[in-house]
Amino acid sequence: MNSSPAAPGAPPGPLQLWQEENQTQGGLWNGSQELGWEELEKMLFLFVKEPVTISLTVMYLVSFVVGFVGNIMSLRVLTRKRRSRVSSLSATRSLLINLAVCDLMVVCVCMPITVGNLIYKAWVYGDFLCRTVPFIQAVSVSASVLSLTVISVNRYYSVVHNPLNARSFFTQKRILSTILVVWLLSSGICMPLIFMNKRDEIGVVEGLPLVFSICREIWPQERLKQAYNFLLFCALYCLPVLFNMVICFLTVRRLWSRSGQLKESTALNRSLPYLLFLRIRSRLKPISYIISFKGGFEK
Repeated sequence: MNSSPAAPGAPPGPLQLWQEENQTQGGLWNGSQELGWEELEKMLFLFVKEPVTISLTVMYLVSFVVGFVGNIMSLRVLTRKRRSRVSSLSATRSLLINLAVCDLMVVCVCMPITVGNLIYKAWVYGDFLCRTVPFIQAVSVSASVLSLTVISVNRYYSVVHNPLNARSFFTQKRILSTILVVWLLSSGICMPLIFMNKRDEIGVVEGLPLVFSICREIWPQERLKQAYNFLLFCALYCLPVLFNMVICFLTVRRLWSRSGQLKESTALNRSLPYLLFLRIRSRLKPISYIISFKGGFEK
């Protein structure tokens, strides 16, 4: 790439501004070009002092601390040994443990790399992390969504469909098999990200042999990328949201009907003592007449 002199009256380009700045700061352009390129690299890629970068970094830091501490405490509580009388909660606890593990993967693996790439725009983590970090993040989110769906099914079966047989149906073996299927399905859906995310190099300023690395998705065709994103949107957002809404509606409707039945039974239970009193009174009334008649006759 060759640089050409700017036309008279035209605004100066990035290369000309950089040359003038280096000449005014000590003639780095005519001296050591490596030092000038290093300063240019910091000027273009390092955003640690930007207000937006500072705000996002603080938010990521708070999210990291809260997410890490909260999920560790959740795992500690959920993995604690329980008494035998609450063993029926083992299915729900296993699903919640899986959900906490998914969140920890995002917090511990993806968030530090995201913050680092936010501060320094060039990708310095190599091709391996360029492929694995987006894959891990996508798999964790997918497993979280599918785990929430399984939890909804568990709650519906335990509350609405067959509460008495829920403990025997959701055995530990079935729950572990379901969790394995969730991870395999999530990995299969997100597998293309390993092959399409690549470390690439692009030029910065025309006329300078300065390139920097980025991590991005490179698809053979743009339509394939659009189709895959549409598949992810439907499989990991639309369908789970619709399914959970239906399950929630059925559960609320069943609980609402049970609430009405409970009110009727409560009203009936409250009226039973009065009905019993009337029945006893009707039985005792002839006896009272006999007693009063007998007393009057004896007089």
